[in-house]
Amino acid sequence: MDLAALLALQQLDTAIEQAVHARDRLPARLEARSAESDVMALVDERRRVEGRQQEAQTELDRIEAESDDIGRTRERLEKQLKTILSPREAEAIQHELQTLAARRDELDDRGLELLEASSSADEELASIDTSLAQARDAAESAGQRAEEAETSADQALAEIRAERKVAADALAAGVLAEYDRRRAAFGGIAVATIAHGSCTGCHMELSVAETDAIKRLPDDAVPECPHCARILVR
Repeated sequence: MDLAALLALQQLDTAIEQAVHARDRLPARLEARSAESDVMALVDERRRVEGRQQEAQTELDRIEAESDDIGRTRERLEKQLKTILSPREAEAIQHELQTLAARRDELDDRGLELLEASSSADEELASIDTSLAQARDAAESAGQRAEEAETSADQALAEIRAERKVAADALAAGVLAEYDRRRAAFGGIAVATIAHGSCTGCHMELSVAETDAIKRLPDDAVPECPHCARILVR
C-alpha cells in the first residue's frame, strides 16, 4: 500500500472540506447577508409606518362621517327649534345641540391630531425611502462582491477536486475503497501522521514502545494508530 499516496489524498480531501467550509463563510457573503438584513429591516419599518398611517386615515374617515351626521342632525334640530312653542321642548333641543357641538369639537381635535400624525408619518416614510434606496444600493454592491468571491472560491475548489480525482484514480480500487470506508468511520480523517509523539488523527500520545512497534512493521504492512485505528504514515 502506497502510504505516501494515501496521505496525499487525505490532505487533498481535508483541503476540500476546509475550502467548502470557508466558502460558506466568505466575509463578502456575510457582508451581503448583513446588507440584505438591513434592507429587510427598513422594509419592515416602512410597512409599520404605512400601517399606522392607514389606521389614522381609517379613523379620519370615520370622524368625517360622524361629523357629517352631526351636521345633518344639527340642521334638523335648528329647523325644528324654530317651530316649537313649548319652552321645555326648546330647552331639550338646545341641550342636544350643545351636546352635538361638544362632540363635534372632540372630533375636530382628534382629527387635527391624526392629521399631524399623518404628516409626521409622511416625513418618516420619506426618510425611510432615502435610507432604503441607500441600503439597496449597498446590498447590490455587496451581492456583486459576494458573487465574485464565490466564483473565485469555486474555481479554487474545482482545482483541488480535479487534483483529488487524479490522486484517487492512481490508487487501486480496493485501497481506495478501504480509504473511503475509514474516512466515513473516522469523521473524514482516515490517514494520519505521528507528530511530536502523538497521532494527528485522534491527538492521543503514543508510547515509545508503540512508536517503535510501528517503525518495525514490514514495508508492506499497514500501520494503525493503537488508539483510533487510523492508518499512520511513518
